[in-house]
Amino acid sequence: STTTDEAKADALCDAADACALAFGRSEAAASYYLRAMRLLPGSAPLVERACKGLQHRPRTLESLLWRKLGGDAQHASSREATVAALHGLSAVYAQRPRHAVRARAVENVLRLL
Repeated sequence: STTTDEAKADALCDAADACALAFGRSEAAASYYLRAMRLLPGSAPLVERACKGLQHRPRTLESLLWRKLGGDAQHASSREATVAALHGLSAVYAQRPRHAVRARAVENVLRLL
């Protein structure tokens, strides 16, 4: 029943936040976050909200962020959102010692940006 993309994205994020808190609903949460990101591809706060909501589900968050980065053809117009997604990936990889090389690679890309 919302009329603006911002309101729709906010409603989708509210649903995603609720799913992220429920046991076994992390994939649904990721789906809602991704739909919101597609409505507002340049929104860094949406990416940060998804990172916060899925911080306890690192694999789901990793998948979501890669889908965000791979599906965003407008990287030039959404630099802040791209940087936020890369920071999220770096944080996910930094939590797992066996992915230290990936964390360093993402950090190197961030330094270039």
